[in-house]
Amino acid sequence: MYLNIMGEVADESINTHFLSKPKIVLHFFDGTEDRRIPFILTNVTYVDGKCYFSGKYRYRLDLLFWKTRKDCLPFDMYLNFSFADYYEEKIPVDLTPEEFETDDKCYGYILEGNHFRFLPNKKKIYHTRFSRTFVGVVDFIVRAIEYIIAILMIPLFMIDGLLRFTEVKRFPAKFNDPNPIKRYIAFVFSRFSSVATYKVSIWTVKRYIFRKCYNFYKLRKIQDNKITFISLRRDDLSGNFAFVYDKLKDDKNLDINFILNEHTIAYMSFKEIKAFTKACATSKTVILDEFTPMIHYIDLRPETKLIQLWHACGAFKTFGFTRLSKPHGSPQTTRNHRSYDYVTVSSTYCKKCHSEGFGIPTDNVVATGIPRTDVFFDEEYKKQVREKFYTDYPHFRNKKIVMFAPTFRGMVKETAFYPTEMFDLETVCKKLPDDYVFIIKHHPFVKDEQPIPEKYKNRIIDLSENSELNDLLFVTDVIITDYSSLVFEASLLNIPMVFYVFDLEKYINERDFYFDFKLYAPGKIVYSQETLIDCIAKRDFCEERIAPFADMFFDYRDGKSTDRVVKLIYDSLK
Repeated sequence: MYLNIMGEVADESINTHFLSKPKIVLHFFDGTEDRRIPFILTNVTYVDGKCYFSGKYRYRLDLLFWKTRKDCLPFDMYLNFSFADYYEEKIPVDLTPEEFETDDKCYGYILEGNHFRFLPNKKKIYHTRFSRTFVGVVDFIVRAIEYIIAILMIPLFMIDGLLRFTEVKRFPAKFNDPNPIKRYIAFVFSRFSSVATYKVSIWTVKRYIFRKCYNFYKLRKIQDNKITFISLRRDDLSGNFAFVYDKLKDDKNLDINFILNEHTIAYMSFKEIKAFTKACATSKTVILDEFTPMIHYIDLRPETKLIQLWHACGAFKTFGFTRLSKPHGSPQTTRNHRSYDYVTVSSTYCKKCHSEGFGIPTDNVVATGIPRTDVFFDEEYKKQVREKFYTDYPHFRNKKIVMFAPTFRGMVKETAFYPTEMFDLETVCKKLPDDYVFIIKHHPFVKDEQPIPEKYKNRIIDLSENSELNDLLFVTDVIITDYSSLVFEASLLNIPMVFYVFDLEKYINERDFYFDFKLYAPGKIVYSQETLIDCIAKRDFCEERIAPFADMFFDYRDGKSTDRVVKLIYDSLK
């Protein structure tokens, strides 16, 4: 479907909320499941108190619905619209189809009130058995010829690789593995794939083995009491997993297993592949806490329920399919995230955000609360954490503790960084009184250390590597952050926050948020270090913004989120 949309908004607040941009979401429903996909606006202009917008994008209609994609059901399409603090679902619009096109061989459509109804032509979509067979045979012959030619050229690829291995020629920049043998093998595989039009690499070989291994273990019976926790985020039992396991561990009827490491499929050993696929094939419930790409390479059995205990609270920065047109955004044609049977979130407000980001039905998103936030309601635990902290850092007792906890810049883990020159510790310490001390807590992806001036080492500690972020909140008086999801946990404790966002417009263009940052950020927004220091000195934190923010993103503040998640897990075993 090629879709053009244009429109305008007239709002008196446009000039003051100049960072607000209209957001349009296409909302599809086939009677069984729904799907939310952002519409890409390429032109947004503000003139005389009005905002004009337009955009055009191409969508694959046959890949909208994952669970029911093979049924080819009729479905409806509505438009949802938001701007600043305004939001409306299924808005009435002029549906004149002058600039609306579909492949008439596969889909017909009719107008029904304020939405389109799509009517799939199953015969055309599936084609005839003869045509499918003919296309398959021709495609096989073409690929076979290309493959034979590529095999005959392998000696040439190997010689070319040797020239680069011996540094007579240089390897292309993308072949940057520190091991020269691996660089050589990857280069030869790449040259082979470019001719064979079939990608051959260590990753593709392992993925093939991964799938075959899973299909082998699928021959075994599912164990109705077997639960497997899988995390690529951590190699120990911590975070949400620790809280959930603590509730489950005394149930002797459960068979609980763990796969905790940072290995994606390219770095998995064959022993790890065997353990992973066996667990997925024989478990009644599989629980994740992070994007786990290899779980989407396989089709889990219908009896196996996949639960995503997403690590972040709330819905702050856009992720997944919401980043459709952003750098490194996921195209809506991939199957990533779309296998989840349940995703746990902190509030009802987050349901539509996670439904859109993960490409799953809204009903698959459950507002249980986040297990690891239960400690925020445990007074005894908070007391113990404070005492331990002041025992380890006695010179911080009776001081005003400021935690500097920004998120990373860059798109992926390998290129993550923070421009530390934008937060000059020497200037900050010099201009604030001596009773202000600082905790540095960079995102785990950021490996460069924040320079700490020698003369202020008694006022600054860097705990980026060795402390639980949530525990540090119990001793923090003020938080300096930018776009970190830390703001959700901080709002539960009503901690004053300053948002130091020197690159806000750039960040919005490249990443964006699920809500208008200027309207909803639960604290003071500043754009320079001078203003940052000034608002801390004057204690100008806009604290009145914290409570409404917490109300939006937390349905429950009772310390029982783990209990609700555990109930969901037991229900999935039935």
